[in-house]
Amino acid sequence: MLASAIIVAALAGHLQTRPCTAGQARVASECGTYTVYENRAGRSGRTIELNFIVIKAQHPSHHAIVWNPGGPGASSTAAADAVADGGFPRELSALRDRYDVLLVDNRGTGKSAPQLCDFAPVDRPELYFLHLWPDALVRSCRAKLARSADLSLYTTSIAADDLDELRAALGYSQLVLDGGSYGTRFYLDYARRHPASVESIVLDGVVPPGLLIVPLEDATGAQTAMTRVIAACRADTACDAHFPSLGAHFDALVRRFDRGPVRVPLKQATSKRVVSLSLSKEVFADRLRQLLYNPEGAAYAPLIIQRAYEGDYAPLATMVDMVAQGLSQELAMGLNFSVTCAEDVPFITEADVARTSAGSFEGDLRVRAQQRACRIWDVASAPRSFVRPVRSDAPILMISGTDDPASPPAYAQEALRYLPNARILLVRNASHGTETRCGDRVIVEFIRARSANGLDLESCSSEYHRPPFATSMAGFGD
Repeated sequence: MLASAIIVAALAGHLQTRPCTAGQARVASECGTYTVYENRAGRSGRTIELNFIVIKAQHPSHHAIVWNPGGPGASSTAAADAVADGGFPRELSALRDRYDVLLVDNRGTGKSAPQLCDFAPVDRPELYFLHLWPDALVRSCRAKLARSADLSLYTTSIAADDLDELRAALGYSQLVLDGGSYGTRFYLDYARRHPASVESIVLDGVVPPGLLIVPLEDATGAQTAMTRVIAACRADTACDAHFPSLGAHFDALVRRFDRGPVRVPLKQATSKRVVSLSLSKEVFADRLRQLLYNPEGAAYAPLIIQRAYEGDYAPLATMVDMVAQGLSQELAMGLNFSVTCAEDVPFITEADVARTSAGSFEGDLRVRAQQRACRIWDVASAPRSFVRPVRSDAPILMISGTDDPASPPAYAQEALRYLPNARILLVRNASHGTETRCGDRVIVEFIRARSANGLDLESCSSEYHRPPFATSMAGFGD
């Protein structure tokens, strides 16, 4: 089947499996596809073959953990080798003694009729250094995908129903839901729609439906994360010695971008030529925010800011390009728009924008960029019921980092009002989806016990330590 194909099948509900292996250890697994209707409500017309991998438990008990990395737009099956070899996410390695690990590419991701868009073409950096999503590229990709898909049928709730149908076809009575970032929204909605199918839920970097709207809170999250980086640098003897005026210099750099795009030199990866590009504040601010998702990336932020303040923009250009290319490779951006343009952007008000952008270096730039792209993407809005907070009695463990610029911990705290059997592990100095050994251990204990009661969360909250701040660009992006 072509990577982007959606085919018309005689009958949905067809399960096809074959033995396979995963990872260097060649762990016994089952690879397969399950056919669903693109239009689940109509139950006719085009179908999608959902791609999945089941990494088998060492001692089968017919229980399964289904893991979703987020996005929206990331592939779950792409992580199969890492999961089988004990890599990210590490908790799955310990739990494979009794649990199968189910990795499913949601519709529009991975190998399940992926909605792929390249908004950062390597040969056209002048486009993506000016706009997060260049209008011409958004328009072109939408037209291409719409020839073989109804883009309004690629939403969280429809994908949740796909997953529950697959669960039943595979014979699992319940699932442990383990998700990060957007995966937390996906699983909370799944729990709302299919409560009897849930054994327990792990939510890392919590994005609760109805409480956190993408990208509305990005400006506040970016400012909080950057403020904490500056404070951490000031408290670090080596960082403060190298960058004693980091806060003032960052403010001055932001004001420079307020006056208009700044010319920056980029050494292109393919041609090795250095080209001069106009970098807008829209792109500068959001790529910096995305750098702060990763503590190892955030460790370079003071150096990049200081060098740019001094007029050396090469490290900043490298960072912008690296983040843009990474997102382009990791996410099916068409699916990202099909989800966010249906479930988030329609529910943003001007009062919301004014409230969340005030006092932030990013301001309203990310929101306006996504609103502009969504006008082009033009999908039907999700029902208003989607943005009501999820109520669930399931056992839930939520994990949040104090420095998370994407899903600040306040939203997990707010979600607690609706989740009576949930608890939060708040990890100081951690960012978006930061793994810790103690956190992994707590997740394993929680899933085995099927309860968050009695977990020692406080001892894990201070376990994480930031990586050292960088004083040279050596190793950046490695």
